[in-house]
Amino acid sequence: MLKHLLVVASVAALALESAHAQEMKTVKVGTTNLSSDIGLFLAQKRGYFTEEGIKVELISFDSGAKMVAPLGAGDLDAAAGAASAGLYNAVNRGLKLKIVADKGTNISGYSYKALTVRKDLIDSGAFKSLADLKGKKVALIANGAADESVIHQALKKAGLADADIEKVFLPFPQHLPAFSNKAIDVAISAEPSITTMVRNNVAVRFVGLDDFYPVQQTAMLLINGKFADDRKTVTSFLKAYLRGVRAYVATLKDGKIAGPGADDMIKDIAEMTGIKDITLLHQMVPVFIDPDGRVDTASIETDLAYFKSRGLVTSDVTTANVVDMSFVESLKPVLGPYSRPK
Repeated sequence: MLKHLLVVASVAALALESAHAQEMKTVKVGTTNLSSDIGLFLAQKRGYFTEEGIKVELISFDSGAKMVAPLGAGDLDAAAGAASAGLYNAVNRGLKLKIVADKGTNISGYSYKALTVRKDLIDSGAFKSLADLKGKKVALIANGAADESVIHQALKKAGLADADIEKVFLPFPQHLPAFSNKAIDVAISAEPSITTMVRNNVAVRFVGLDDFYPVQQTAMLLINGKFADDRKTVTSFLKAYLRGVRAYVATLKDGKIAGPGADDMIKDIAEMTGIKDITLLHQMVPVFIDPDGRVDTASIETDLAYFKSRGLVTSDVTTANVVDMSFVESLKPVLGPYSRPK
């Protein structure tokens, strides 16, 4: 009798597990395995998505730009993104894409992107201020990327124009060899490449972006229109994601990953990014991600206005057409208040 009851119980448990698995929604998310993906990584690793009844598949891409087409086609539900000209042009072509949460913002003390300058130019005194950008070869990640708007702000502060520099489009990993070969003079670079270049004595972190662009929205989470229509699943997805973000932000202190739980967090970031040198993660300036998921719309509007001024975006698309903060706003009462790190 007891054996029979145990068999019945086992069968019932398996049936419940099977039913639960069938009820779980699958959400496909494009990532680049950069440090700003940590909220997604933690939400998956710590089971936050599972607790919300979601099965998340993190799919790796080598750039955010390559996610736009599959996101628009519905092959991805969500993806890492940036406020690029390409994003707005995709929306203008009819792709229903929405920015729904922060995934990386440069703020004072946590400017994980910076203006880097070739070390010999600093040592010789040839580069002393932003005015010395004039005539320099400046590396930017891509044509039409937000970094074009970023360098524009640096040039404006120095009283210069875009035409005063020569733009060179290079991915972040190529900045180090380009500095070494003297192929570039200046770059808008990102961590951990910045710390690596400084260690190799090829470049100097001249100023963080916050020196000339106080708050710059660098990365965000995008979703497509079909996924946006499933508000319940999107909200559950973002709830789990922001739990991951908050776990990460809790380890930030004094512009480093140096708060409570920092060592374990650095191990998680190393696992996610494949970075083997743990000391690099201790030394670098970490990315800040808003614990409430809010994006800086003023920054997004600044970048869009710049794209339009250059003819990179020719439609009348506005940030209101793309930014939707209603999902994260609805989570405030659920997640509770959270203050920024010091």
